[in-house]
Amino acid sequence: LSSRVATSLKQLSGSCWRGSVLTPTRTRVLAQDDGIAASLFPHALQKHNPCRPFSTSSRTGDTASTTSPKYSIAIARHVPKTFPDAISKFATLSSDDGIDLKNSMRQHEKYLDGLRKFVPTLCLPSIDDLPDSLFVEDTVVAIGNRAVITNPGHPSRRGEVDSIRQFLSEQLGMNVTDMRDYSHGQAYCDGGDVLYTSRHLFVGLSERTNIEAVKVLQDALEIDAIPVRFEGNALHLKSVVTHVDSTTLLAPDGSLGDDILSTMEAKERGYSDIVRLPNMLACNVVSVNGGILAQDVGCHKSKAILE
Repeated sequence: LSSRVATSLKQLSGSCWRGSVLTPTRTRVLAQDDGIAASLFPHALQKHNPCRPFSTSSRTGDTASTTSPKYSIAIARHVPKTFPDAISKFATLSSDDGIDLKNSMRQHEKYLDGLRKFVPTLCLPSIDDLPDSLFVEDTVVAIGNRAVITNPGHPSRRGEVDSIRQFLSEQLGMNVTDMRDYSHGQAYCDGGDVLYTSRHLFVGLSERTNIEAVKVLQDALEIDAIPVRFEGNALHLKSVVTHVDSTTLLAPDGSLGDDILSTMEAKERGYSDIVRLPNMLACNVVSVNGGILAQDVGCHKSKAILE
């Protein structure tokens, strides 16, 4: 199986989340940001205000279909009953409100419905003793038939990776490298910090991902990995910048977007279309097989630009 796993995080009931893994012609786990609830696997080409439902759009040109990775499967995980106990970088707007579990489950199902319009999506059982296990993207990065099981930066998340490793190696037959076996166990990485555009592998150096992880990813995936240092109120690289296709990036207005794009040397590396949005959350999209999944963050200007 040639595929890439990509885990995407979206804002779910006040928590930024991505939670699915996609498998295209390259494989990379979608678990990017405070929370993406799916990992996307491309085929190898050789927390706390309830958010509005995702909006789904299809790109009509041939750009997305010819210059973006192609995904064969998405892997997600059901919302655990303990999800209200998940860690979050952001406080709720209403200090009296926590995560609404029922609403989170409804939103997650809407997200999966959106994914299934563009790629076959498999949802693994929940792991109730691991509140953040919904965000499978953070546990693996994959390109082609190679996958790297990460060593998540927050200690409470490190129990999530064994079941993903077992599934990828035994069920999908992928060539799996375990990051925990390298750098004396001191290489740390969340998949939400890894942005693969089909041309470059950018790795954000954040609170959860360090420089030691960059070398592990580069050696295991046999691709140059570009470290991206950033600061600001963002947990992961993909909390701030994502890609629409292999030449188009989304980034927020302001100094945070300016600094990250400069560090990435985005224009110099051929990203000719850089779309700037006034709302940072709106920059966190999932691009899969010609479709774009975007949050309705209530910013009319960002929505108009994306559409």
